Amino acid sequence: MTSTATVAPPHTPSTTPRARFSSRISTNRFGLLLVAPVVLLTVVIVIYPVAYSLWISLTSSNPITGRSRFVGLENYATALGSGEFWRTLTLTLFYVVCVTVMGTVVALGSALLLREKFLGRRVLMALIVLPWALSTYAAAVVFRYVYSPQFGFSAAVSERLGLDPSNILAQGSVIPALALVHAWQFAPLGAYFLLATLQMIPEDLYKLAKVDGVRLMGRFRYVTLPYIRLPMAIFLVLIGGQAATAFDLIYFLTSGGPGGSSRTLSFFIYEETFQNQRLGSGAAMSWILLVVVVALTVGYYKVALRVGNRDMKEET
Repeated sequence: MTSTATVAPPHTPSTTPRARFSSRISTNRFGLLLVAPVVLLTVVIVIYPVAYSLWISLTSSNPITGRSRFVGLENYATALGSGEFWRTLTLTLFYVVCVTVMGTVVALGSALLLREKFLGRRVLMALIVLPWALSTYAAAVVFRYVYSPQFGFSAAVSERLGLDPSNILAQGSVIPALALVHAWQFAPLGAYFLLATLQMIPEDLYKLAKVDGVRLMGRFRYVTLPYIRLPMAIFLVLIGGQAATAFDLIYFLTSGGPGGSSRTLSFFIYEETFQNQRLGSGAAMSWILLVVVVALTVGYYKVALRVGNRDMKEET
């Protein structure tokens, strides 16, 4: 007796057509949908506030009553005709120069030191990055005790040297003292910028320079400097722009004092905008500060490129 087994019919795929996603929306539209949230956030967070601040700078606004009156360029003319504005702008430029010089020296020195191989190099690399990891408020608190003429580090050093402890945050020395804190906190970024480039320089170039009798400063000028010119330019632009708009360190450490000797333009803008409630005047000075920073940046890049082209011509 034979049994017949029932064989299941072969599975046939469904013939119902499925519309692909790409057939319902084009590739360009799909790309626009992906970019739309970023564009929306950019408009809300960046473009609208910038455009609104430009409009505020052309008006005389009262935040209490909410009324505003269009005055055109009157706020700009008032700011440019104010002696206090030019005093704070000059102080800001002096602060930028101090921070840039100190920060570049510390960053370049740290990078050249870390390029060498010695015992404890990795530990030192971790310690150098610590100031960059600190918040500005923490750095201000630390240096408030360091600069204290009663029980700070500077007072202890003065006592060891047999000198009378002096107030480093006095009128004559407050800007260099603030610039030192700013450079100390910002220099690790430049140090790692430069260190990454220094490690790419072939050692054979230094050996050949030594064979040719080139001394230390000559090796730095003709071998090291051409390689680090671009990262140094980027670092100088970053630290210069950051120093020109610095506010939090000055606010936490000196609050513009003593006697207004650390009252930079950014701090003056804060006083005009939030303390004196002159929104139009504060916005106008903010735009003037932006123009100054952009002009300094463009001017520096032109000088850097001119020097770079001149060096290339001399080498050829």
